[in-house]
Amino acid sequence: MWISQLRDTARDSVLDFTWRQWAQMGLSVHAHAADLWAIDPEALILLTIEVARRDPRLFDEMMDWITRNRRLLTLQRLANLGPRFPVDPALVEAVLESTGAARHDHRKASSDLDALDRNDLIPVFSPSVLAFVSQPDLTFAAHGFLRPRTHLSGKSGRPDVLSPACLAFRLRLLFGPGSRSEVTRILLTHRDGGLDAARIADEAAFAKRNVADTLAALTDAEAVVSRWVGNERIFSVDQQLWVDFLSTGASRAELPAFVSWTHLLPLALHIQAWLEQEADNAGSDYLVSSRARDLTAHLGHSLQKVGVALPPPARGSQFIPGFIRTVESVLALLRPQ
Repeated sequence: MWISQLRDTARDSVLDFTWRQWAQMGLSVHAHAADLWAIDPEALILLTIEVARRDPRLFDEMMDWITRNRRLLTLQRLANLGPRFPVDPALVEAVLESTGAARHDHRKASSDLDALDRNDLIPVFSPSVLAFVSQPDLTFAAHGFLRPRTHLSGKSGRPDVLSPACLAFRLRLLFGPGSRSEVTRILLTHRDGGLDAARIADEAAFAKRNVADTLAALTDAEAVVSRWVGNERIFSVDQQLWVDFLSTGASRAELPAFVSWTHLLPLALHIQAWLEQEADNAGSDYLVSSRARDLTAHLGHSLQKVGVALPPPARGSQFIPGFIRTVESVLALLRPQ
């Protein structure tokens, strides 16, 4: 059936993308990649927590990387982005506690954990890749999840901050993890004109007031330029000036490209989750196309943000070819650039 094939394509595309991004951030993996975009660490972590439920090695290597590099992350931003992703917040909390990125809340006493029925726990990993757990991880069990006891490899390195893909980390080391480094990354990599404060706040995943204060400070310091277009204030930066400041030895044209990861990665994950569910359902193409129409309507805002067109209107199962093209267009955005 077409939906099973599309599900398998989505699985492979998203998993390959995820491994490739981590390889560029210092994960212990034999892979070579040099994408021409700037990676979004928090969005990638949320994507990986769900995607890697079918790849335990990726899951544990991600945890190893977080343990080594947690000071480079912005936990508030991770929390702000969480509702955009179809990822269980309790699973995110378990990962952060296990890696030392967040404090343990000790929500269950050890005696309660010993008596806990495994049937009450949700498996972290798909039974198709891990069918039996002999020694449960207590931190994950405290959050309601079943997985083997975590053993980190200790092989992860630090991101190469001079790599274009790791621009976010260099800015965080310069300005601290927070709105200032995120606003700078967005404006520095966005090449299609300026952006208004609302769009910058949306992409930065910080409160509008926080971003507005940051933009005001950067404008006062003449690090950001603003202009009025009608009733809208647009912000931009002199990219070559920033390249000179960062001493990258690059030209403006060699800066990493902007990608709306805060919309693209949740979008890809929503689509994959839908395909996983529909591939297990028995139903006619007419019923599947009806649910596909509902999905694209729900994801329309994100599709617009990443520049992918909605499927053209069509009756019944005639909607399916357009839907497939839309999904393929989303997956194409994850391929190497």
